[in-house]
Amino acid sequence: MSVTKLTSFKDVQNLLDSFVQSSGVTPGPAPHGIFWHFDANNNPMTYKEFTTGYVPGFDPNSYPPDGLLILEVGNGASSNIVLALQGKGPFAPGGNIGQQMPPPSPPYNSNKTPPQQNDVITALIQWIDDKCPNGTV
Repeated sequence: MSVTKLTSFKDVQNLLDSFVQSSGVTPGPAPHGIFWHFDANNNPMTYKEFTTGYVPGFDPNSYPPDGLLILEVGNGASSNIVLALQGKGPFAPGGNIGQQMPPPSPPYNSNKTPPQQNDVITALIQWIDDKCPNGTV
């Protein structure tokens, strides 16, 4: 099953919420928390923070030059949110983080209810490649 095209940050939040729920994972205790909803100070995550900011909960000095950007607008395949879900880059075995997200047993492609992890990745890449549109919320 494919995911409907994402046209806003709210769509991204809803997709990630659905994925977390259908996969039965709990990102809250992770260093980054539920970063698509809350920043490092537990304030609501804004569209601007999400599209230009860093993954909360990671020491910026450990990931030069300034930390782990959540995404790179226009470049979905190289964005950290995508790499984390794919288990590539710093999230690959032997990388700085070395673990595909979300734990404990990714990828989650056999969920009884959608979305599947591969569908989430595809939708996020397209949204980021489309320069992160933020249509009517």
